[in-house]
Amino acid sequence: MTDISRKQAFFTHLGVSSIIFMVLSYLIVFHWYPDFYFSLDGGQRAILTIFIVDVVLGPGLTLLVFKPGKKSLKFDMSVIVFVQLSALIWGVHNVFTERSATAVFYQGRFTCISRPDAGEIDLAAIAAGPSGKQSLSFLQRPDTVDELLDFTKEAFQHKSSAVYYYGERFVPLDKNVVSRLDKYMLDLTALRQENTEYINTVQSNTIIKADADRYQLIPLSCRYARVVAVYDRERLNIASILEVPTLLSAEANDEPLPLKMELQRNVVQRIQDDMIKAYLGE
Repeated sequence: MTDISRKQAFFTHLGVSSIIFMVLSYLIVFHWYPDFYFSLDGGQRAILTIFIVDVVLGPGLTLLVFKPGKKSLKFDMSVIVFVQLSALIWGVHNVFTERSATAVFYQGRFTCISRPDAGEIDLAAIAAGPSGKQSLSFLQRPDTVDELLDFTKEAFQHKSSAVYYYGERFVPLDKNVVSRLDKYMLDLTALRQENTEYINTVQSNTIIKADADRYQLIPLSCRYARVVAVYDRERLNIASILEVPTLLSAEANDEPLPLKMELQRNVVQRIQDDMIKAYLGE
């Protein structure tokens, strides 16, 4: 190492780290956080994490520590390599395990689901669906008292109504179920009231203006953003994203049975009856 200058050592280390960074960036952009997941569900943060632990940390330490002729140079460089590899393994592990799994449509909105929350979901079947790398899925809303009762019991068991707890019920968003989405419409009047400064973004969108019957506005909620997705009914995927923050959900225009007061009262009564029977040991 005595024949190598500090600058040469730095650029050599930077070159190797850059190659590793480009390989990992490809995996992040095209496989782990593809399409809209990259900007909305953690892909950008994943790139930043890998850049810091790979391109900044290792070469930076080399630039600071490397000194030709230093007696402990081999030991110092070994420590630098160990530190960088440890940080890189940690970074890649976190980025990989937290990668996006699917975006599920349920009750008027798409919700991004990460891998740690996708244990009950048949991801292979969803990945084979028509939406490709977007991995769009569908959760059928409960349409009967028994179905809503099952959903309610599961929510009580998990002490949460988070959509991923129903993962075993997810199916690919394909032609067999896409007609269910036709019943949902995003209330543009409510959206205008919620986001006055953003409404022009929706009204001026060229895709929607070109074919309003083909495209549908559906809210999309991911880890780092809540936006409006432009869903393509023909291609069965999300055609584009409108940077319009919203907490709204699309409303069903068929007066869905689960939302009727009498159905909810029936479900509550059934739950109370079950609790009384359990208390009495029946």
